Amino acid sequence: MFYVAVALLAAVHSLRADETVTLGPRQFAASSPAAPFQSFFVDARRLAAATTPAWSSADGDLSAWGPALVFPLLGQGVPSGTVLGLAAPLEVEGTAPLLLFRTLGLYAAKSQLPFVATPTVMKAVNRNLRTLERATRDLDAFTAGKDLAPWGSIGAGAWLAYLELLYRDYFELEDGDAAHWNRDGIRGIEELIVRGRLPDGGFRRDPRDAQLSLWPTALAIHALVKAYENEELVKYESAAMAAAVALDGLRGDDGGYFTNAAKVEKDPRANAYLAGALLALFKDTGDAQYRDRAAALLRWLTKGAGATASARDAALGSHVAHLAMFLDSLATQPYENLLGRRPMRVTVGLDAPSAQAVDAMAMQLRPAGFRYRDLFDAVLHTLVEHVPQAAGNIAYDYGDAPGYAAGVLFDGGDKTIAPQIVQRQERLLAWPRAREFDEISFGAGALFAAHEHPNVVDADAAGRALWRYALLSGGLAVAERYYLDWLDWFTGGGGFEYGPTVIGAQIAATQLRYAEHFPNQNIGWFLQPGQIGRALIDGADRWAWDPVGHVYRARPGSAALWLLPNAMMIIDLLQAHALTHEMSYLARAEEVAGGVDVLWDDQRGAYCASSDQMGDNAYESLSTNSYAALALLRLSQAADKASYRERALRIFDFISHDLYTGGVIYHHLSRGRRAAGDIWCTGCNWRVMSELAELARTTK
Repeated sequence: MFYVAVALLAAVHSLRADETVTLGPRQFAASSPAAPFQSFFVDARRLAAATTPAWSSADGDLSAWGPALVFPLLGQGVPSGTVLGLAAPLEVEGTAPLLLFRTLGLYAAKSQLPFVATPTVMKAVNRNLRTLERATRDLDAFTAGKDLAPWGSIGAGAWLAYLELLYRDYFELEDGDAAHWNRDGIRGIEELIVRGRLPDGGFRRDPRDAQLSLWPTALAIHALVKAYENEELVKYESAAMAAAVALDGLRGDDGGYFTNAAKVEKDPRANAYLAGALLALFKDTGDAQYRDRAAALLRWLTKGAGATASARDAALGSHVAHLAMFLDSLATQPYENLLGRRPMRVTVGLDAPSAQAVDAMAMQLRPAGFRYRDLFDAVLHTLVEHVPQAAGNIAYDYGDAPGYAAGVLFDGGDKTIAPQIVQRQERLLAWPRAREFDEISFGAGALFAAHEHPNVVDADAAGRALWRYALLSGGLAVAERYYLDWLDWFTGGGGFEYGPTVIGAQIAATQLRYAEHFPNQNIGWFLQPGQIGRALIDGADRWAWDPVGHVYRARPGSAALWLLPNAMMIIDLLQAHALTHEMSYLARAEEVAGGVDVLWDDQRGAYCASSDQMGDNAYESLSTNSYAALALLRLSQAADKASYRERALRIFDFISHDLYTGGVIYHHLSRGRRAAGDIWCTGCNWRVMSELAELARTTK
């Protein structure tokens, strides 16, 4: 065991100034790809432990990689106050270049307290990011110093974007405005792609340069991979992969990479950053070539030409040791919190359902011989036991998890998590203004679930909140004359370019469901939910219906055919049919189901997301196919046609065989390759659980 001397402010953190904490051992298994680096790791761990007092005064990246190595080794039993005390020097203000590293150190500290309210850490990170944004408005001046000069303006901008994109993982459950840092990071990435990317996919130091450079390209890969994780957009994955390919020309025979095309020197520090970028790319693509290249870089840094620098430089040694731990973690640890991995709950909290309780919940939700039992049970365990949650807020979703989670949890007998979800939705809809429109749109599902379980929660309070949402969304529908193109423009297609047809379909679904639960009840003086829902369907018919293709377009004039708006419109049409018994709605639903046949991939048993993403460019996503499966399942019941149910089952088979592994359903299949790592969202996983629970109820 080795001990870390922690210099603490006792008045702030209630700890003795001479307190020491023990770093836990880390023995890499013989089968782990990190096993060859065990002896280096032990030496670097000892050196990192001895340098913790220097975190507050370090002028380089020791304040990033020292914490990245030390904090994960503290162990689960270390009190929160001790972790915060060790992080206290990292919270001190500093010059903008120093904050590039100190902020990463704060994330490393937070990784050991990801679900505990830590206002001092959050305040420091927010302050640092604001300081960095101001400083980097003049990137040329910002990178003029000797330490950042090799990065160039493109590299510094990429690292800032990376730090901004990390914020959501660590503080989303504490900071209601966390999304704005994600938007800033994405905006920065888009600017860097325009200003810094070369035709071969690599990156230059500055917009005036024409030459590929290792530093900015390695840093850009970090940012691009994180953008891919946060947005789940293949274009960022493709850009990161292209950047990695562009660096092939700089790779030496010994595994290390030259700094630029001149091939005069190999910078050990730049090679360490590249190794981390490649490991992150491996994590989220599953492509072993990136892991193997990272391992070759680690050999170069520990046993090859870079070994001397790694051994004598505490910052570099800590960085390399952290990379060895990261490499081992990806191979051996399903859930572990360290930089490079999305924070998860690694142990079940005292107030959380136990594994046995989740087993009982699963048995209540599906029959013993359920076709998708293994997937259902494993995903339920992941979502309940490991996904971070705080006061009804669920991490790693896009506002959609609460609406699906609450119904599943209530039906499974949960009395802990689901009531908190309902209470959060009530708070978000409280007067004088509603907040987080995306979440309350989906969160209406939680309020309906509460109405169906009055013995567990205050159904009247949920009903009042639901009335407020119906009034808000119904008022928007009326103001926009039942086709929400202004709201589409204002929100950027709901944030993901979904288009007004999707936005209108989402609101129509809630209005129609409201009319079903509360028949003859108006909202406001004259608004009738059933009429609003049907008027939104009429608006889509007027503006988005394609009578030739027998489908709805995402927006007027759109040339591409998209699955999502059509799947959602089928669900709306079936709701309108159930409410009014008018056969025209059922007929139109069947017409749309036939119209999207052109997107069907019979080999996979799934729909392509759009007509632009078929064939060799096939992109088959969980989000769109899960909506389609639900639409077909309900269409089979309404039309009494088994063929629709059979196709829905084929989609669930696709999800089970092609997207599911290890307790998680991943976001998509692209060009035949499944997403991996952190490319999954809780909202889509909860949606599938809700749909499978509905399927189980209809299984004979």
